[in-house]
Amino acid sequence: MIRTLIFALVVLACGAAAAFYLRSETGYVLISFHHWVVETSVLGLLVGIAGVLFAAWVLFRLVVAGVRLPVTVQRLLARRREEKAQQSFEAGLLRLLEGNWKRAEIELVRRAADHHAGHLNYLAAARAAQRLGAGERRDHYLRLASEIAPEMEFATLLTQTELQIERGEFAAARDTALKLRGINARHPYAAEMLAVSYEGLCSWESLRQLLLESGMRELLSEERYRELLTHALIECLIDGQRLARLDRLKVVWDATPRDFRRIPAVRNEYVRGLARLNAHAEALAFASDVLNKDWDADLAALYGELHAAEPLTQLAAIEGWLKQYGERPELLITAGRVCLRNKLWGKARSYLDAALRVAPSPTAYLELARLCEQTQNSEEAQRFYRQGLEFAVA
Repeated sequence: MIRTLIFALVVLACGAAAAFYLRSETGYVLISFHHWVVETSVLGLLVGIAGVLFAAWVLFRLVVAGVRLPVTVQRLLARRREEKAQQSFEAGLLRLLEGNWKRAEIELVRRAADHHAGHLNYLAAARAAQRLGAGERRDHYLRLASEIAPEMEFATLLTQTELQIERGEFAAARDTALKLRGINARHPYAAEMLAVSYEGLCSWESLRQLLLESGMRELLSEERYRELLTHALIECLIDGQRLARLDRLKVVWDATPRDFRRIPAVRNEYVRGLARLNAHAEALAFASDVLNKDWDADLAALYGELHAAEPLTQLAAIEGWLKQYGERPELLITAGRVCLRNKLWGKARSYLDAALRVAPSPTAYLELARLCEQTQNSEEAQRFYRQGLEFAVA
């Protein structure tokens, strides 16, 4: 448009200049061709030539436009389809964000074939179908997205894994997440989804090995990594107990990172496993070493359940902790249990009575009731049982 305007201005300027210079002498031109004779002025000749050239140019443009008309119409129609497809895509995304799943799916799929990024339509439509509980349609859209843009396989698989986990399809999610790791083993979200799929399948050993892989800790947030590995370690330690394999229990513990060995829930499960697999001496030594350095109420209570070859040494350790940490109820109950197991009735009663004074609990009442039963004091035993039950209910 601008070029045409400039061209017209130049032509007008040239015409004005020619008219100015030829105003006093128009000149004379005679052209004879066969029986044709043309007489005109110089200005008339120039205007005629310009007119002919302009007409030829216009005719040429009309011919070119006629030849290109089908292509031009096709491009206009394609552009119109793309605009409508873009509008439909944007409307579908808006409905998806608004929670209008059904309308979102319709808008996203309707013009997906005309959208320049149709795989995005199908990925979003898969999410809408997921919310509608249409698993088959979801998988169909994911397949279409993969077929349309095979180079976007990672994004498609990532969406598929996320949706499978959301629906609780952990076995399928594990297989898809393994494909993702085959493409990019260092992708943080893919690694986390594989871990979540293992957790959903209760594949604790696989989860533990995955999290202990080199570099895995850097892929997840510290909080998420600690949460997943702590859960996996505890469950693996429990599996060792369930299978009655002390060697398995120790393999898990030996491979545990040092900072995770200091997590109370993990180390206490290890001690509990040692006790259940009759490794009481190791459990006592481990618990004593921890309690000598730091207070752990759960471990102190667990220590009282361990059977020692030398009960008096075990009791002396507990009394040492009473001096170190004060009369904590867990220690008092633990001391009472050890005394009760070794038939030191008087000391057991004094420790358990002290536990009731410091912090009454159903456990303290239960141990006192057992003490009374063993010392043939059934009436007092019944009273402690009743008080313990009332305390627990209250």
